[in-house]
Formats: sequence, structure tokens, C-alpha cells
Amino acid sequence: MKHSDPAVLEALDLAWDPDEGVLGKLREGVYDSALAEGYIEVLNGVEISEGEMLHPDFVRLVWFGPLFSEWQVDRVVENGGDRQEVANFSDKVRERIMEILGTP
Repeated sequence: MKHSDPAVLEALDLAWDPDEGVLGKLREGVYDSALAEGYIEVLNGVEISEGEMLHPDFVRLVWFGPLFSEWQVDRVVENGGDRQEVANFSDKVRERIMEILGTP
């Protein structure tokens, strides 16, 4: 799907919701593996053509995800979550965003 597709932007926005989103729940120290899998699927489905201008909402919704998810690992562990499972999710998010946006 195109990165600017309204369904993609809506799914990425929902990921930050405290009740229904994987990143929003992480903020509360809760890791939901089903939501995590769905989020990675959305990221994996994003297509950006060479030289295509990025939609500002797409950038706003994804740039902070890798760093944020990494910061939440300890919070999830403090709530009884599995460190490796959350760390693996964080790594997948970081790797996919690096693929999408590139690296310097």
C-alpha cells in the first residue's frame, strides 16, 4: 500500500492509541503481541517509490516509533512482560523504519 493511503495513516495513528494501539499500550507498560504483529504487518506493507515525497502525517506517525518502543522495554518488564519479546518487536520496528526512510 502507498504510505499516504488513508487506511495506512489511520492504522499508524491507531498504533499510538492508549487503549487499542501497540505503542499506546507500551506507554503503559503493556505489550500486546497481536497488536505488535499487526503493526509490523502495516509497516511491512508500506510502499514508497524512489524519489517520492513523503506525506507529513506518515513521517509524524513513524519517525519516533523505533526509539519510543526501545525506551518502553524496561517499563514492560517492570509490569511482568517478557524482555526478549518486546526487544524483538522494537528491533523489527527499527529495522523496518530504517528500510523505509533510509539511513544517513
